Amino acid sequence: MQIKKLTALLATVLTVVALSGCSLSRNVSSLDPYSPSDGVVSDIGSLKARNLLFIKSEGPQAVLIGSFVNSSDTAISANIQTVDQDNNRTVYEFEVGPKAKYDLGYGGNLGILLEIAEGPGSMHTIFVSDGKSPIQLAVPVLDGSLEEYRPFLELLD
Repeated sequence: MQIKKLTALLATVLTVVALSGCSLSRNVSSLDPYSPSDGVVSDIGSLKARNLLFIKSEGPQAVLIGSFVNSSDTAISANIQTVDQDNNRTVYEFEVGPKAKYDLGYGGNLGILLEIAEGPGSMHTIFVSDGKSPIQLAVPVLDGSLEEYRPFLELLD
């Protein structure tokens, strides 16, 4: 009788430990910081690129939208370089004031219009620079399925 009780107790303890094993771990994925957005996010020194994405309709034209945040106490002369489907390089230069934000496609600023070969659901490469070191970003291409992006389709074609 004693062995049956001990076996039942041991089985109960092992079951509890096995079923709660994931909560005993220190690596809880839901605690990892992430960017809940449709676009790409990157930090280039003090320049923070936030939610960069292309909106594209049926034609070849697309609009690049997103935001840039300067976390430093001095202005940053930044630029975005991209290559269109005909290998033409476009450079878009802008300045982000100290502790300020610069929007593309929002806040009275237009997005960057260009022609890209990639369609919705793919990525298009751009280069973003804080005036010193450019980085390469693969930016998602979306269509106007989501309501918040439909106004940008009016800028195209």
